[in-house]
Parts: sequence; structure tokens; C-alpha cells
Amino acid sequence: MAGATAPPGREPPDPATRAARRAARREARLAAELGRLDGNRLWPVDTPRGRVLQKLYAERGGPLRSRLRDLLARLRGGKSGTRAAARRATERRLLALWRAAGLDVPADLSDEHPDLANARTLVLEYVEGPLLSHALRAAAGDRARRDALLTAFAAATRRRHDLALQRGEPGLVQEHGGVQHVLVSGPPGAERLVTFDLESAFAPRRDLLPLLAKELGATLRSLARAQGRDVDAAVLRADIAAFVRGYGERARLAACAAHYLRPRGLARVLWAVDRALEERAGGEGGKYELMALLQDAVAS
Repeated sequence: MAGATAPPGREPPDPATRAARRAARREARLAAELGRLDGNRLWPVDTPRGRVLQKLYAERGGPLRSRLRDLLARLRGGKSGTRAAARRATERRLLALWRAAGLDVPADLSDEHPDLANARTLVLEYVEGPLLSHALRAAAGDRARRDALLTAFAAATRRRHDLALQRGEPGLVQEHGGVQHVLVSGPPGAERLVTFDLESAFAPRRDLLPLLAKELGATLRSLARAQGRDVDAAVLRADIAAFVRGYGERARLAACAAHYLRPRGLARVLWAVDRALEERAGGEGGKYELMALLQDAVAS
């Protein structure tokens, strides 16, 4: 109301205090909104420097469930934390690690756009192009195109695995591997294959072969799923053969297949139970079935 004054004995707040209070109220509203989210949110944002991607990390499930998931991931899976802040920190660390190794991932532009970034948000390079899984589906009847995409993808995967083994760096093994986490950007013949979804990482360990086997298993499952509901076995075998040709290091692929198909020690019992459960569940695209196809492709 015009002409209103502060109550007797109380001075009106100065502009800096009022601004701080407004900021605190905004933070409280944002915290309340984040508390209602489940998972991440992505927004393309046009800036004077071009379009960027704003990625906000939210908790998955309620407070108790998110804490329990985080504990299980660390204790049972040997992985990085699953809470929102931990996922943001992991993704920022891995983006820097991969780019320093010459691997194609979106650039982290958070420092260039401090107005769009915060403790729960990263600002990333906006990459135009379809998912590799969608590009493969679009090339359903074009064997040459599928082979070109898959051999290039496999060659990039092999180079990254080489670096991981040379450096003993589990952060170079993708915890969520697969063709659904790669963007195909640029014209045919000069495409970038840009990997994303690096918000989870494996904990340090001496032997990286089981991690390579896990990523390869996820990659093979993604090839089956990329076909949709009805999987053509002949196409899947041809896709795996193309991946093997592109990867090139057949001895390593054979060792990864043997990790699941011919385990040793205690893993023999655990894997036998897991394999029996998978076979009982039925369906196509189980990791043991796909690892057997990989083994056949390596040997042929």
C-alpha cells in the first residue's frame, strides 16, 4: 500500500536484506519442487552462445528409498553414489576424464553458464542427432549402414577399453553401456558417436575384466532391444558379428564371454543360479544367450 511505514520501533529492511530473503524463498520453493521430482530433468536452453542442455539431478524415490539404494549400490555393486548430488559430481568427473582421454562426450559448459548451473544442475553441450539405437532401427533393412554404424561404435569402445586397461581406470568403463546411450551427430561418413549418461561409475579395483564383461553384456542386450519387441535372430547375429569386427581384440572379447559362460571359483555357483533364473524367465536377449552368440562370433 502506498505510504505504508514500518511498525513503530522496527526499521524497514534494507535492499540487500530484502534480496537475501527473496533468494531464500526461491531456494525453499526449488527444494520443495525437487523433493517432488523422481529422476533427472533435461531442458534445451538457447543462449547468446548457442543452444545448451541443462541437466537437473533429482532424487530417485523418497528419502528412505533413495538412501537405501545408495547404500546397496556402494556395498553390493561397488559403484559410485546414487543420490542426486553424487550423480552430478560423478558425471562431471567422468566427462572431464573422458574428454581428457580424447573420447567423444558432451562438453561440460557449466563454468561458461553460471546463471544456468548450480549444485544440482550441469550445463552440457547440446548435441544434435538421433540415438544410435534409433539410427539402427531406421536402418533395419540396410545391412551396410548397420555394419558401418556398429563397427565405428565398436572401434570407439575398444579404444576406450584399451585406455581403461592401460591406466587401470574403471571410470573409463561405462556403467550404463549400450547403443541407447550414444548420439549419432553429423552427416554419414563424418559422424560423431557421442556417448552420454555417465552419472554412475565403478569403484576402483585391480581386475577390470569383469567390468568390461558387464559393459559388453549390457551393450549386446541393447542391440537386441534396439530391434523392438520382435527380435530377428539373424539380424542380431549379424549385428554382433559387425561389432566383433569393429572391436578387433578377439581374445579380450572371448575372455569377457568366458567370464559369464565359464566362471571360476565362487562365481560358478552364483552364475549357475543366475543363469537358471534367466532361462526360467524365458524371453530373448538374456546376457548368457548373448554372450554365447558373442563367443560364436569371435570364433567364426
